[in-house]
Amino acid sequence: MKKLKIAYVSDALNAGLGGAVVAGRYVVEKLREHHDVIEIGADAGGPGAVRLPGWQLPIAAMRGNEFVMARPDHEALARAFADVDVVHLQFPFWLSFAALTEAKKLGRPVVAAFHVQPENALMNMGLRSPFVANALYRTWVKRLYNRADAVVCPTPFAERQLVQHGLTTPSFVISNGIPPDVKPMPRAPEAGHDGEITVMMLGRLAAEKRQEDLIEAVRRSRHVDRIRLVLAGAGPRQADLERLARSLPNGAEIGFVARKRLLRLLASADLFVHCSEVELEGIAVIEALSMGLPALIAQSPDSAASDFAIDDDFRFPAGDVDALIERMDHLLDHPERLARARGEARVISRGLEHDRSMEKLLDVYSRVVEGRAHRGDAGSMPPWTSRTPVRRAESGTSAQPSSTTSGAWSSSRASLEDAA
Repeated sequence: MKKLKIAYVSDALNAGLGGAVVAGRYVVEKLREHHDVIEIGADAGGPGAVRLPGWQLPIAAMRGNEFVMARPDHEALARAFADVDVVHLQFPFWLSFAALTEAKKLGRPVVAAFHVQPENALMNMGLRSPFVANALYRTWVKRLYNRADAVVCPTPFAERQLVQHGLTTPSFVISNGIPPDVKPMPRAPEAGHDGEITVMMLGRLAAEKRQEDLIEAVRRSRHVDRIRLVLAGAGPRQADLERLARSLPNGAEIGFVARKRLLRLLASADLFVHCSEVELEGIAVIEALSMGLPALIAQSPDSAASDFAIDDDFRFPAGDVDALIERMDHLLDHPERLARARGEARVISRGLEHDRSMEKLLDVYSRVVEGRAHRGDAGSMPPWTSRTPVRRAESGTSAQPSSTTSGAWSSSRASLEDAA
């Protein structure tokens, strides 16, 4: 592939607590190893960066998540796009709409990423409205995604959400990928915590993540006296969660955890629990699985995360605390099942390495630059796009494709003809 010049348009890349911000930062770092990248956003940096004024809605959750939107400057965008090969849009916000307009004026191909669900944005504003969420989906699809040359989605679930709301642009399923610093390491409990059961959750401390469900489940667990609860992350609900955790006999560690220690925790914990009801992928889940940490995952119509569950013993209905307690206690009652699940967890995460995702993204860039991404009958994806989650029976029989997710990562709506 020739060296590309890429305009990477993202309101925030170097600040903010969301997974899409972190994922974008990893992508830019990797792209810069072989390509020229111009960052455009409120905290843009690096060669040729276009830094724009930042702003925030007067909403406590937005400020608590430290996410800053960028105010577009059409002239600056036009200058930045004058000699780029492709424009990448990371978020469906004001900046991306303006960038799309300027890119189209100049005839530059545009790849738009789907990383924010309307439900996510609404819940952070304290709203639960299927009507408003549906209206936002249709607005984003009509005014942004259907005007792009290609759309990238982190999971088949994410792709289906857009298709159900009218997407006609060629779309490609590309995982955010397991971050490059996530590597297996020896399992060893942290000093001073021998004999404890470490249960943890990782993610923004925000409404849709539902950490309060896990606190209540631990409080009512028959293992409560031995459970050490870690809620790693930061966000607007930290004080509320700390207040709730005071009812636990061992309390809870709640808040930001430095990256190196976080990876050690993922390697040494006994069980990962993911209560979130809104996820386009669930980077925290695939990080935990890749470290060999079994994950008990909430199943929700607005989340893709439970597609990564080892089997039904590792799923519970989102928001159902009683079911969460039953599943969690059952697993903690059977440490031999958790021990076996550590190997199964690593199997689930295979094929989601960040380098593989970068290969796929660069292939999409190449196709839009060369005009080879187009609508058509679903074609055969290159071998590296295949990803089929597995389920394992309680008895430890060989892995089989999940009945609910079989082939989920093995197809795309885009026609992908072989390169000439």
